[in-house]
Amino acid sequence: MGLSVTFISGPRRSGKSALIQAMIHGLYKNEPHYIRLVKSGSDKHAAKPPAKPTEKCGVASARWMEYDDDQIFAILPEALSAIHKRDRYGSVVVEADADPTLRCAYPYDHRVFVMPLPASVRDVFRDTSHAARELQRVLDDTAAFASEIFGLFGRDRDDACDPSEERCDVTATQMRGFLYSPLGDELATRIQLQQPYHGLVESDVIVVNETVGQRSPDTEECMRRVARLLARLQGAGQRRSEMFICPITDKSADLDRQLLKALKPMCEGGK
Repeated sequence: MGLSVTFISGPRRSGKSALIQAMIHGLYKNEPHYIRLVKSGSDKHAAKPPAKPTEKCGVASARWMEYDDDQIFAILPEALSAIHKRDRYGSVVVEADADPTLRCAYPYDHRVFVMPLPASVRDVFRDTSHAARELQRVLDDTAAFASEIFGLFGRDRDDACDPSEERCDVTATQMRGFLYSPLGDELATRIQLQQPYHGLVESDVIVVNETVGQRSPDTEECMRRVARLLARLQGAGQRRSEMFICPITDKSADLDRQLLKALKPMCEGGK
């Protein structure tokens, strides 16, 4: 597909819309198409159109799209295909709140995560007890999933595969080995983070909006922990991310120059 699709997500009221406005008016060479994803049944509503239409809104098209978890994997690709038919090499910016379903609903070309300035480490990271419970929940869900999938090949069927072999319990050494593997590192990383911040680790650009949130003695420690987490993932050969701590306004002239430089390649259109 020739489209260039940028996914901009993060907690509600963190500054996503202001950042998009700044990108539209200051970075996009050609007007992008805009999609706002909103979960069905939420209290979020589309903005009312102005009484007098503006001469230039800065986008080629705009769509407010409500979705359910079981629909998004179909309706989002369909919406993008419709745009592609009209604008083969166009740009699309998709805005959404922190919903884990949306992160894997489409193979986005670029990802940006916007978050408020955290007042506490606990705003972003789980404490040890909650992280341990989340790990146990993930392991239980994985075991249930494996049981259902491999249970399709029932042991009482005539054409059953070879019986599964008995395995010893996982030792502490083996568990440490798993957690230090790329898959284990990914799992451990996500378990550390509060759910709304899972999208942080897979984004190309993370913007910490200084105009939203409250600075406290814990803020710097939280930011150091986020930076260490990103460095660890980069060291494991995963996606390289850049983090910027700066105010966000809807004017590109007010944004950090290095942030603009990082965002600019996302605004150049498809190929």
